[in-house]
Amino acid sequence: MNSATAPESPKLKAATSGFVLAAAIAALFNTALAWARDAYAPLNGIMKSLTGNPWIAHCLADVVLFAGLGFLFTKTRAAEKIDPSWLTGALIGAVAIAALGLALWFAFV
Repeated sequence: MNSATAPESPKLKAATSGFVLAAAIAALFNTALAWARDAYAPLNGIMKSLTGNPWIAHCLADVVLFAGLGFLFTKTRAAEKIDPSWLTGALIGAVAIAALGLALWFAFV
């Protein structure tokens, strides 16, 4: 096949790839934080004291992590070097693992 007519592999912009990677990490962090809050009562108390409701503090932690990592990965262009198919798979896998982890946690704990 002529390389001049070969389709170019898809590329994502730095912001898109950075925030996709950040979303995958944030999904797993969300699950780990939910487990930690339920397993360690003092952490739940600290989070409640910060905002009056531990779920609000939990949400804020998730959003801050997602935005912080997204901007960091965008600025450094680190995630831009990762294959878009791999990033998509990582996000789908992270969300599936997080959902299964939360479902099993709340079903059996």
